[in-house]
Amino acid sequence: MGITSILNIARNALFAQQTSLQVLSNNIANVNTKGYARQEAVLTEADAVMGDTGLLIGNGVRVDRVASHYDKYLEFTVARQYTALGEQKTYEKFFTRIESVLDETNSKLTSNITAFFNSWQSLSADPLSTVARADVALKATNLCQGIRNTYAQLKNLQVETDNNVASEVTEINNLTASIAVLNQKTYEAAAGGSESASFTSQRLMALQELSGKLDLQYFEDENGGLTVMTADGKLLVEKGISYELTAEKTGSDNFYHVYWKGNSANSVDITDGIGGGTLKSLIDLRDTQFTSFIDDIDDLARSLMTEVNAIHATGYNPGGTTGVNFFENLTRDYAANLDISDEIKADVNYIAVTSSASNLSGNDIALAIADLGTADVTIGGTTTTYVSYSASIASTIGNLSQNAQNLSEYHQNLLDMVSNQRESVSGVSIDEEMSNLIKFQYAYQAAARLINVADTLMSALIGIGR
Repeated sequence: MGITSILNIARNALFAQQTSLQVLSNNIANVNTKGYARQEAVLTEADAVMGDTGLLIGNGVRVDRVASHYDKYLEFTVARQYTALGEQKTYEKFFTRIESVLDETNSKLTSNITAFFNSWQSLSADPLSTVARADVALKATNLCQGIRNTYAQLKNLQVETDNNVASEVTEINNLTASIAVLNQKTYEAAAGGSESASFTSQRLMALQELSGKLDLQYFEDENGGLTVMTADGKLLVEKGISYELTAEKTGSDNFYHVYWKGNSANSVDITDGIGGGTLKSLIDLRDTQFTSFIDDIDDLARSLMTEVNAIHATGYNPGGTTGVNFFENLTRDYAANLDISDEIKADVNYIAVTSSASNLSGNDIALAIADLGTADVTIGGTTTTYVSYSASIASTIGNLSQNAQNLSEYHQNLLDMVSNQRESVSGVSIDEEMSNLIKFQYAYQAAARLINVADTLMSALIGIGR
């Protein structure tokens, strides 16, 4: 006790203020680090000791732990918004790209349909004109090429989303493995009697990124480890172990399905159970949205082939030939392969314009096909006109794209609002840190002065003894 006790108190005070300054320095260094949670060295009074006088005397200060300032509810809310935003951003990205494919300036669906039927109208005015027949063949070729190009672009985008599913699964596995490693480090720090605030911040950032990819459930265990599950309860991280997802191509469509690997003998297809985030939107785009638009284009091609061929095959060309299809007769993949028939490719004079074998200068077949341009026809089970149908496709994707953009902005605003609330709890304030810097600096200087005083007292005591 006595002077030695003063030296111990001063030494512990130096250590405590030095630790506080070190934590404060880390805060300042990470002022612009995304997701960083402000840390604080929590100081507490050291246990009192019995003095020489028989009284309990204070024994200075000690560092209890280094704590992170974060609100679990706010962190959960931020994670939910990352899930919603990741989902809508993906929708917005791909709907915008689909819109550019189906936009009239690119696809020219409506203009090609109109030009095709107008060319038949022109042919009806001069049924024996080779030039007018060549124009019909040209307009038909343009229409077929436009439909095939639109179909191919949509299929390519569908394949791209499918490949992105596999990429997202790889990134998800990397993040869950990272969280598992940080869990292990947290346990090791706790076993050593300390708390690692840096592991908490790193884990929260990984969790936010993971939340953007799929809907999650998570909670902390009694030792500070994070348990992470899918929305339907499949474990992704438990203690220091991560459970991988795999992307495997299955089914007739040869698309990637997502499997949860609980263990080497247990694999579960969770594709339909993914409830949110980028992964969910990619699967929905691939399986529902792209399929719908591809089917729309396919139904359009099938109807054009069926309706035009049904009329054209009954007509006669200038050579008296009948029974010739205008479009190649297909039984599947109509939009992928729509084209004019080989006969008409070889000779435009195979184009039929009349239903009378005795009147080859007639034009009733040409007029009947021209009238299809404005007539009600059945396309994919719906009664409509070709122009209205093609316009409705563009209108549908326009509405979807605008809705996704609006929802993206909405969730971005919500995320910004919640992030600002989080910053008020977890963010680093330079003004506050500078104020604390002065406080800890003076405290450190005072502790150093206390050592000088104890040293002087000790020197005086030694001098008396001599």
